[in-house]
Amino acid sequence: MNAEKGSALAQKVTTERRDFLKKLAVAAAFAAPTVATFSLDGVRKKAFAQSVYTQPRVILLEQRDGEDGIARVVFSQPMNTTVGGDGARTANVCRTTNFVPEGYFPHQWAWEGNTMQVLTFSGFCDYRVLEVTYNQGNCGAKFVGANGMELEPYSGSLSVTVCA
Repeated sequence: MNAEKGSALAQKVTTERRDFLKKLAVAAAFAAPTVATFSLDGVRKKAFAQSVYTQPRVILLEQRDGEDGIARVVFSQPMNTTVGGDGARTANVCRTTNFVPEGYFPHQWAWEGNTMQVLTFSGFCDYRVLEVTYNQGNCGAKFVGANGMELEPYSGSLSVTVCA
């Protein structure tokens, strides 16, 4: 803008308006650093608490195609396996299995990572219904997530086969 147009424009604007625009320009120089230094720690902590301290639950019970005699139970978060792994907890952890209609068959639980339990079973060569429950009733020690919260009570079933 040339000097003639600038002075013509300045004559049309009142002194109060010019003072206001100067103050606005000076204040705007400090707005960006103020916003940039605003702390988001409170927001991050709340998001962390919501994701970590939710009650664990079973999200999947399945027998995969082509894996006769193997079922998997998948949890929504890592589970606490620090007490010696699944083998050390078989007798006192709140978990039951049942094969319908004929009851008990040889089976063994094991951990794959810390979000999945694998159930291996044998002793029959036809279809059965496998029922699995966690944290039901008065059963002593409960399954807990890595965050210490008890597993949400769960009961599920699926048809399984061995010797297809």
